Amino acid sequence: MNPLIDAMAGIFTAAAKFGGPLAPTASFALENVNWAGKLNEPAPRNHPVVDQHLEAACASTGQQGSASHRASQALSAAVGRINWSAYPKERWSAPDLAAFMPNFAATVIIGDGGLLPSDKISAGYSLQGPDTCYPPHAHLAEESYWIVGGDGDWKVDMKPWFAVRPGDTVYHKSCARHAMQTNEQPLLSVWLWTSHLASEVVFVRSGPFIPPSTV
Repeated sequence: MNPLIDAMAGIFTAAAKFGGPLAPTASFALENVNWAGKLNEPAPRNHPVVDQHLEAACASTGQQGSASHRASQALSAAVGRINWSAYPKERWSAPDLAAFMPNFAATVIIGDGGLLPSDKISAGYSLQGPDTCYPPHAHLAEESYWIVGGDGDWKVDMKPWFAVRPGDTVYHKSCARHAMQTNEQPLLSVWLWTSHLASEVVFVRSGPFIPPSTV
């Protein structure tokens, strides 16, 4: 499983080296993780969205040899040994959540319950199926995203929707409201939390929500 850890380190090293809004969080991860630490062996757990869409997402990544391409290849090679998690069904309390939650899965690679232990960060992959909206939500955790495969549209706070594709990055400050919409392709990302690691994802219901297809 070392290639998965190396892929994460590669993503963060590239971000720290080339600057931009994710350089501080990437540098924090590089400086505060014991990258040579002993790996855990969590029991693998699959998810239907992974069976259905991971291969397509990994086939639509950045340039060969790029950090995003290496991250997708490392995940693809280890997929049968990964513990994928999903929102529990008791949270499927509204039609938009019931449509979203079966089509989304995430895994922790670094952090509590992940392959490489850390009490300073939490980082892993997320996979969102095609034609799926991740409804507006927020959390105390400061969050960084690297788009690895596929494409979609993203919204942060009151800013307009913007398109994302492999190699793009997105930053969410603590408590930022954000939403993601996929189109014909699934969306594979690397995510990183660098604060409030135990914070809960809260779905935001106040104010109108306008999906990108209508703007």
